[in-house]
Amino acid sequence: MELRHLRYFVAVARKGSFVKAAEALNISQPPLSRQIRELENEIGTELLDRSGKRSRMTLAGEYFLSAAESILEGLAASCRTAKIIGDSRTGDLKIGCVTFLLETVLLPLLGEFRENSPGTKLDIMSMSTEEQQRALRAGSIDIGIVGSWMDDPELDFSILIDECLSLVFPPGYCRGKDATACMRRLSTLPFVTMSSAVAPGLRKRLEKVCGEYGYKLEAGLECNDASVIIKLVASGLGWSIVPIFMVPDADLGGVGTIELPQGISFGLCRRPAPLSSQGEAFCELALHHFGKVSKS
Repeated sequence: MELRHLRYFVAVARKGSFVKAAEALNISQPPLSRQIRELENEIGTELLDRSGKRSRMTLAGEYFLSAAESILEGLAASCRTAKIIGDSRTGDLKIGCVTFLLETVLLPLLGEFRENSPGTKLDIMSMSTEEQQRALRAGSIDIGIVGSWMDDPELDFSILIDECLSLVFPPGYCRGKDATACMRRLSTLPFVTMSSAVAPGLRKRLEKVCGEYGYKLEAGLECNDASVIIKLVASGLGWSIVPIFMVPDADLGGVGTIELPQGISFGLCRRPAPLSSQGEAFCELALHHFGKVSKS
């Protein structure tokens, strides 16, 4: 049995037609039919029912399709990983990161890595946690810096940063440090947050926090860039809740703040397979930089 047998069978099964499968594979139909027959002869049972106009799978074929696709997907993943390892000599490293961190606490880490690995080309992309999850699974980025609300059994996650949250509001709008009273006062203003389409996990986290103060979060202003939130609040257009490391920007904008006991976590996310030498070095440095212990 060869890989082409699996690819050909999957194509016929998915297209439901030898003709359409042959066109998709860019081969003629007779050789395709012979290859499927060879596969069935080797297995010892028919995988396709050819009695109708369309080629339908037998029960054995339905079972084998799942196995064949799993084998092909696993092979493709192994090829991607091998390429990443083999390409380590090129020094390219693709890293995704939530905007919250990219413009604040991540900068010193990137500077430290550049000092340690000056020959490595870093490709840093601002992406939401959910966008990074899809990119990691597709292999289009090597490492992600994501929110802890991401739960994906096919990806490894290690916490890097635990931060408190801070209530931010237009200058002079609230006095004192009573967050509940301040939220009650702010309820007449729009809540400013990231778009739920871009960062649904973050929205759910903020909804939970607001609920603990008896406030039902209803976003009045949405944006797809976290750096804009403080500017909108400073302009008097609304209020928000942000990680405390964004408070210096709030202070510069004259925005009022109240630190909250609730927190938010961000961490390092990667595929379980080995990374290039540069990728492994970055992960180890990130854990060391933020004082975390690598999982064994």
